[in-house]
Amino acid sequence: MQQSVHALWQGLKWFMAASAVCYIFLLFCVLFFHLTGAFYQSILSMLLFMGIYVVLGISFEHVEHVLMRVVRKCRSKKRSIVFYAISMHLLFIWGAVYLSDELVGGILLSTSEEILFALSLWLFHFLFDYATFSFEKEA
Repeated sequence: MQQSVHALWQGLKWFMAASAVCYIFLLFCVLFFHLTGAFYQSILSMLLFMGIYVVLGISFEHVEHVLMRVVRKCRSKKRSIVFYAISMHLLFIWGAVYLSDELVGGILLSTSEEILFALSLWLFHFLFDYATFSFEKEA
């Protein structure tokens, strides 16, 4: 009995955390679209855009990791590896945003808005990775 209550509580905490992340991402998207003047038909089209972006982003992330392994084997300088990593990450984020924009009919983003959206998402990725990076592992 106690294990089932504990499992239920863990599931509820996970659901609340996932809901909070999704809600923050929705607010970010709506705020970005409002500030840039981009068009979205309804909240449903925004949710569809977000869902497609997440699926494409997860798919592209696997390809990005494979390409980064190739870059690490071919390049020896740390600066060039960092440059290629940042460039590839931005390119794949922009690709996911571009394809999501093209697949959802109720969303209209210009190329500059897509790039700005990708840059802001890359900044969030970078800050999140930096905030959760364990420096003790490197030492």
